[in-house]
Amino acid sequence: KLIASSQRSSDAVLPFNFATHNMARFFAVAALAALASQGATAVGVSRTEAVRKMIAAKNLAAAGLPDPTCATGVISVKDGDTPQACCAGYCGECSDYPTCATVRGQNSTFACCKSQVLKQECGKGSPANVCLKKCAEAVPPCIMEDGKIFSTPEPSARTAGTDCNEAVSAWRAKADAAVNPPAPA
Repeated sequence: KLIASSQRSSDAVLPFNFATHNMARFFAVAALAALASQGATAVGVSRTEAVRKMIAAKNLAAAGLPDPTCATGVISVKDGDTPQACCAGYCGECSDYPTCATVRGQNSTFACCKSQVLKQECGKGSPANVCLKKCAEAVPPCIMEDGKIFSTPEPSARTAGTDCNEAVSAWRAKADAAVNPPAPA
């Protein structure tokens, strides 16, 4: 098909080639699979979890919602009578480890260092423009509720994942019973 001299080549309509399109999709899927298999290391998983927590925290903050259980952050270990701190999700852990002040090459002193997070609590001498609220009112970094110990869930506790393999067959049985009810006796 010849293109008229007054028509630009970018205006030309090219025929759609299904074989080329399918080949491109195959290589794209193969490339993604290769990247996924390489990125499944412990570092990749922890980075993915940190990004997930940061996005969830931003969504909560944008909606004006607090995070009272520190689901989008990293909770500190209970230490005596001091309240637990909820550090930012990208910190990895909430303690006074040696590099807590420079996580990812940025100043993270008041986001990742447990003692500094606790010192920044509102009403305890910290300036109002930089103080950290309780987690019942804010997103991480924040201060957890006093008098209550927050911990990770019991590993043996029943969750949705415990009966995952039976869920599909149970749902199919219910769907089949709804479509084909038993004959009346």
